[in-house]
Amino acid sequence: MRWILLLGILGSLISCGSVKSTAVPTIDPKYWLMSYVQEPLTEANLIVRDFAQNQQTIGTAVNSPACFSQGRLIYTTKLSGTNRLLASDLNTRQTQTLVDDPAAVLSQATCHPVNDQVLYLRSPLELIDDEPAPPSIWQIGASASQPQSLDAAQTPALNQQWSPDGKWLIYELADRPNLVLHAATGETRELTFTGTFSWQPDSQALIIAQLTEPAAGRFGRLVRYDLATEQIQVVLESPDADVYYPRLAPDGQQLAYIRRPLGAEVGELWLLKFNNPLEPLQLTDDSRYDNFDPQWSPEGQELIWSRLDPQQARYSIWYQVPEITTPIQLADDAIWPRWLP
Repeated sequence: MRWILLLGILGSLISCGSVKSTAVPTIDPKYWLMSYVQEPLTEANLIVRDFAQNQQTIGTAVNSPACFSQGRLIYTTKLSGTNRLLASDLNTRQTQTLVDDPAAVLSQATCHPVNDQVLYLRSPLELIDDEPAPPSIWQIGASASQPQSLDAAQTPALNQQWSPDGKWLIYELADRPNLVLHAATGETRELTFTGTFSWQPDSQALIIAQLTEPAAGRFGRLVRYDLATEQIQVVLESPDADVYYPRLAPDGQQLAYIRRPLGAEVGELWLLKFNNPLEPLQLTDDSRYDNFDPQWSPEGQELIWSRLDPQQARYSIWYQVPEITTPIQLADDAIWPRWLP
């Protein structure tokens, strides 16, 4: 299994706390492990890493997480007024420009799980009444068709995410605290609340960190929204802490999330098992770090996530096999890790 191989590689890290990587000419695709952005506040290099800790730079000036589609990493860059959506083939090492848009900042590349469609966020540089223009979701085929807005109205929106079967899209509205579900059939539903979310593996439901007190910015519960019945079920009530960044494991039976006690400056990583929902498990406990954006491995046995040290304004990437290992630092000065298939 993937995690057993990785544990062997990382066994020496318990004492030293980080991995030293060596650049190599090529990485065999069958050993790709993850992508992430190194030095996000300066060079912002997009890195791929393999099982043997080798790493290779794919792109630079990357401003948001990359996604993977049909053998290519899709990502956005911003450098000296050049704003692009790029696709880098991990076999041939060839990079193609999908969109070059000097009039807007591009971010949040989102790959369709089945076809070559790519969504991205377009934030115009122009000001409207001396305020930044709102972002909207745009789309393009990875075969380099012309980009177009997701809808004719260019609805202010962000944080789009496909369902695993590719039949639904969910996103947040940028001008009011609501979520929108958009079906491939054209059906659209607007939910009267917002929050970070995670798709159930069978695409039949979502786990949503619900914004319960908008004025206070309180995310006081995790709920399950069923697409067929449109019913909401409370998964976790949290009266004394904010809960957010829910991430369902591929088996749908484990839920990683971030819990931040009211008044605290940092959030810790927790695990909820649906066969024992009354006893969530705390995975991290270090007040130096604010944890966010957990990601399950394809097999659902490992977690990687980003951390911020608020005192040093420095990011890092960490790894854990829940209930087996303690948190281990994978990369310093790095953010947005994503497992590769």
